[in-house]
Amino acid sequence: MTFVCSPPYIIPRCELWFTDNSPPEKTVTSWICTSSNHKMNTKLILALVFALQVSMSLSEVPAPSQELVDKYENMKATFYKRLVNAYGRLQGAVGDTDQAQTTRDFIESLRDKPELQAAAKVAKGLGSEAAPVVDSARSSLLGLYEQYLRPHVGNSLSEAIDQIKVYLDQYMPAE
Repeated sequence: MTFVCSPPYIIPRCELWFTDNSPPEKTVTSWICTSSNHKMNTKLILALVFALQVSMSLSEVPAPSQELVDKYENMKATFYKRLVNAYGRLQGAVGDTDQAQTTRDFIESLRDKPELQAAAKVAKGLGSEAAPVVDSARSSLLGLYEQYLRPHVGNSLSEAIDQIKVYLDQYMPAE
């Protein structure tokens, strides 16, 4: 058997003399040309995220202070009040026009549909199942914020929130 080899400046690929010299379907050079670096970067990122998850699960997350939890709950309640008040003002602005009445009738007809009622029950069930997980994640994030970020950005974040509240009180009051 006689072998025919490529020149040394090309990735060596030896072929038998009795083949038709057509390139094989998958060569090293075709693999290098078609594979992209983003696949390797994705694998590296996933490995890093997995390693961080393992390291975080092995370490204890500090519990947030009661003062921080109360401050968070107060801000959340105020924000919900702002949303409800804005929704009420929007409804009042729309008034009793024909288009508003048509929209109300359409919403009422949707409430009577069994498909929407079933979807609402599923969403409510998912919400009640996810509530403990969300509360745990919120508590963990507040604890991490208090432990690692609050000493560095706490004052400036509090000042920024106070400045935003001035505009929210003017344009979207809670009461």
